[in-house]
Amino acid sequence: MAEQRLSGKNALITGASHGIGQAIALAMAREGANVAFTYQRDEAAAAQVLGQLQELGVKCQAFQVDAGEASAAPQLAGRVLAGFDELHVLVNNVGITTRTGFLETSVEDYHKVMNANLRFPFFLTQAVIAHMLERRIAGSVINVSSISAFKAISQMAHYQSSKAGLSMLSKSLAYEFAAQGIRVNTLSPGLTATQGNRNQWHNDPQLWRERGKDIPLGRAGTPQDHAGAAVFLASDEASWVTGADIVIDGGEATL
Repeated sequence: MAEQRLSGKNALITGASHGIGQAIALAMAREGANVAFTYQRDEAAAAQVLGQLQELGVKCQAFQVDAGEASAAPQLAGRVLAGFDELHVLVNNVGITTRTGFLETSVEDYHKVMNANLRFPFFLTQAVIAHMLERRIAGSVINVSSISAFKAISQMAHYQSSKAGLSMLSKSLAYEFAAQGIRVNTLSPGLTATQGNRNQWHNDPQLWRERGKDIPLGRAGTPQDHAGAAVFLASDEASWVTGADIVIDGGEATL
């Protein structure tokens, strides 16, 4: 049996009751990582993920957190560390997507997106890196951004600004903490079938297929398409990788 790549590591993954976060959580557990994850409302889905993690034989925790409240970020880190003692991997996956014309975007809409997509990851990462420095842990932070960080589309100015900020946060922190062995990288997914766009791929599969035709590899992504890259970045195999942005989009924005 091959050695598990994340054996002995503890990981925190935000927004993992569905979609990309769930796929990453399960993939890391299969590689031996203990997993803590957050969810916002869907207790049934979180319980299902928790059960799947338990079946894999790892330590696991689930925390209900509203990512719209940045003040909850350091509190979350403390709650996770109370159970795990140490954190080696942080995956900032939680985020929301809204589509609103620029002139129609309200202050409330703007702050809702920025709080979840940038402020919460910013302050959660701050708390986790402080812990890594205190314990002298050469940890890994993975920020799940989007090709929307660099590929413009109409009616998503606030969302795209938040993701561009998250991508640059990765580079800034990668530079600042490289000397301490803390690596910070970005995953940038393209069009992916997640809970947030379920109304498209589940209720209108023809539309989903049409959207996939614009992708060189001929289809939209699945959450599992992103999990392998996250496991790699969390593992010692990526010990010389920091500040990288791994684009997983079937070639949509990169070709």
